[in-house]
Amino acid sequence: EFWTWRGLQVRYQRHRPAAGASEGVVLLIHGFGGNAEHWRKNAPALAAAGYDVYAVDLLGYGFSEKPDPRTSVPLRVDPTMPERFYNIPMWAEQMGAFLGEVCQLPPGGAHVITNSVGSSVGLQLAIDFPDRVRALALLDPSLRMLHVENQSPLERPFVPAIQWALRETPLGQSFYELVATPGTVQAILRVIYPARPEAVDDELVDCILKPGLSSPNATRVFLDFISYSAGPLVQEQLAALGPAQGRAPVWIGWGSADPWEPMERGRELYADLAAVERFQPLEGLGHCPMDEDPEVVNPFLLEFLRAHG
Repeated sequence: EFWTWRGLQVRYQRHRPAAGASEGVVLLIHGFGGNAEHWRKNAPALAAAGYDVYAVDLLGYGFSEKPDPRTSVPLRVDPTMPERFYNIPMWAEQMGAFLGEVCQLPPGGAHVITNSVGSSVGLQLAIDFPDRVRALALLDPSLRMLHVENQSPLERPFVPAIQWALRETPLGQSFYELVATPGTVQAILRVIYPARPEAVDDELVDCILKPGLSSPNATRVFLDFISYSAGPLVQEQLAALGPAQGRAPVWIGWGSADPWEPMERGRELYADLAAVERFQPLEGLGHCPMDEDPEVVNPFLLEFLRAHG
């Protein structure tokens, strides 16, 4: 299905509850390079438990439109990096509008479940639209190691130079063409699916590649976001939530073998913050645990939903 936001087409999938009245609305937000298909092993299980489930392609990803960031006026400016079209506040506004215009929200709002950098979007959504978010479950949120605040003094002169070269010279197109192939995508995914590399099958690779290659602007989206080294950090967003602010509580599930976002670093940064009700290691799993092993993750998500019903 498609919904129009600010004149742009946004693709989403809806999984209706199996029978009877809905237990509530669930919004699923994918990570960098992903799309709604990345929740294909989770959304049906949540719907079968009675929830009205929506998985949305963020603008620029999946089958949603991909405006050229070089020629498009930002839909929402991130003051920390105003020249970037694709940014966390913009996606949060997209999701807030989606909840308000498409979903039949119950009192208290939706349950929001996220992965990777989608967690930054979900948290910003809860900050900007507190009446539309009941609670959040974050799976392997991005530590955003390329963020300027996370760069070492040694890295700071070089990271912006590399990002500029990728974004503004033919080097970026060559890099994207190298990455956006079935063999490379499969190899990358197998690294981040350490417990079940066999889950990285042709269907998954096709789910990632096919929508991403559906627009000539896919390269520009990719390069625009990897040069986005600003915006909110998860620890800053979590500090704005929690009981003292009367805002959405947060559960975090984290693959203990995530090679990109180390769980122990996440525990150190986030586990003791007031907004975080639960920090749950997902033993042996990697960066996309919901797809790698849904038999482990779906019960965790259902427990989260029932705890905040």
